[in-house]
Amino acid sequence: MTSRLRQRGVTLIEVMVAMALSLVVVVAASIALVAGKKLFDTDSDAQSVQDSQRFARHVVQGLIRQAGYADYAPDELNDGVGVVASNATLLAGSTDPLDLNIAGASNTMVSGTSNDFGQNNTDTKSGNDSLMVRFFGRSQVGASDPDGTMVDCLGNAQAGPAGVPSASDRAWSFFYVALATDGEPELYCKYRTKNGTFRAAQLVRGVEKFKVVYGYDGNGDGVPEAWLDAIDIAAKAASFGGAPNDEWRKVVAVRVGIVVRSPRPNGDLKRVPGEKSDLFPLGREFEHISYEPPDDGRFRSVATLTVMLRNVVKDPV
Repeated sequence: MTSRLRQRGVTLIEVMVAMALSLVVVVAASIALVAGKKLFDTDSDAQSVQDSQRFARHVVQGLIRQAGYADYAPDELNDGVGVVASNATLLAGSTDPLDLNIAGASNTMVSGTSNDFGQNNTDTKSGNDSLMVRFFGRSQVGASDPDGTMVDCLGNAQAGPAGVPSASDRAWSFFYVALATDGEPELYCKYRTKNGTFRAAQLVRGVEKFKVVYGYDGNGDGVPEAWLDAIDIAAKAASFGGAPNDEWRKVVAVRVGIVVRSPRPNGDLKRVPGEKSDLFPLGREFEHISYEPPDDGRFRSVATLTVMLRNVVKDPV
């Protein structure tokens, strides 16, 4: 007896169940892929903000420490006696704000091609400050080439004066915030080129807020009694009827606050309607200097640094 082979297909219900199971697998895989990419993007953005914040802090803090530097080795010999053109004898009597070791402006915009650091309250919309740092460079022993110990804000090594130092020999570095061509806020470094012109270069992308206050030492004991911004220092000079430089020379410390934002938004970071999310670039103790960022879903991080000045200009005695 010959057996008959039977072919058996699948029913419509079985096909539908298989399709449903396949659809569940595809949907789950798609959700996992989207969630994984979102997690990767979130981690990448957070890391980018932290890297930018660390770099900005490193550069700004290093430059402030150089403020007012001068090589106190004898510049020349006069009848066998070393003559030192130090900060105290060279610059303490100057009334030019550009001769200060450190100075700045509050709520300002800054030109990228001149040697100025802006004027107070020329850009109240952005509310960003500027900072100028000046110092002498240092050359290799017995040579005119810089030894690399003193650099400007872009990292260019600065040579020391060739002979007896003058105010014009000092290096320049400026920090300020401006918008790039695509509208992204950036921390800029302005420096003097080798041919004597000034040029600005993008230093850190995504810097949304740059605020500066100064430790004011009114009694000369080396300890700041108050923290003042550039507007406050100008008001001090006006109330005393003196030159602004006299008040700037009483600055013994600098505190800088920086807010960095991520390059793209993240929908999960949207705030609840009515919720406030103020940031304090200079710390909670400076609550009057706050910043409420737009609700755009971007990561933001605040870096605050305080530096005591090493080379404070004192009146010559």
